[in-house]
Amino acid sequence: MDSADGLVRTTAAGRAIRAVAAVTTRLVDEARRRHRTAPTASAALGRTMTAGLLLGSLLREDETISLQFVGKGPLRGIFVDANARGDVRGFVYHPRTHLPSRNGKLDVGGAVGSGTFVVMRSQPWLTTPHRSILPIVSGEIGQDVAHYLLNSEQIPSAVSLGVFVQPDESVSAAGGFVIQAMPGAPDDLIRQLENTVAETRPVSDMVRRGATARDILHEVVGAFSPSAIEEQTVRFVCRCSRDRVLGALVALGRDEVQELLDTQGSAQVTCEFCNTRFTLERTELEALIEG
Repeated sequence: MDSADGLVRTTAAGRAIRAVAAVTTRLVDEARRRHRTAPTASAALGRTMTAGLLLGSLLREDETISLQFVGKGPLRGIFVDANARGDVRGFVYHPRTHLPSRNGKLDVGGAVGSGTFVVMRSQPWLTTPHRSILPIVSGEIGQDVAHYLLNSEQIPSAVSLGVFVQPDESVSAAGGFVIQAMPGAPDDLIRQLENTVAETRPVSDMVRRGATARDILHEVVGAFSPSAIEEQTVRFVCRCSRDRVLGALVALGRDEVQELLDTQGSAQVTCEFCNTRFTLERTELEALIEG
């Protein structure tokens, strides 16, 4: 059974626990189709996009968050951009990266390699974004996000992310959850929560069996008296447009646009985030120069 994409969040144990879970199968498969990613690259991108949505859901409505992995592995890097409204987009540097499985799972850590994990939170009331720069812990994405939350946000968190890729390279299951022990949570509650998370089935297995985001959340925090559950839609959304492309060419300057006219007679621009290609004809380039 194919579960619809969606995200849910709640608090539990008298607000001592905060939890958010998501199913992201369709949007991850859309990213896979757009970028033509190989299985290991699809898993890396899908996990990071899911993480971006989970972290974005914890922000204020007008904030955005970016996750960037810059590694020494063959994938080279991942970039994901998400917001609090459930919109996400992303890409990997080398989309056809695929490695032999490790312990029966796609080797995302090997594809990413050692390097740097950068998290950037953009808040409109601040002139510069808040940036956290951390060493990559494992490259498996979930551990790195948990490490960021503990070291930069000072919130102990359990993060689980999963993507299942079929032999035909399509994504048939993707999702994840973040469970956080809030300040002041009793030690015995934290230990009980850790034991529950350790016994939880892999997210990709749950989604493959038809689990919804609510089902995932119930499996992890159902025993901790969760409060009302808030629901949110999630989707792959890119902000690129023809007008933005024209604006970028204007920013290059008249000389650069004239060189495009002289050498090519037109311009082709491809958006890194969604792989949409824009073709600008001679008349449009001439209008930019005249304008």
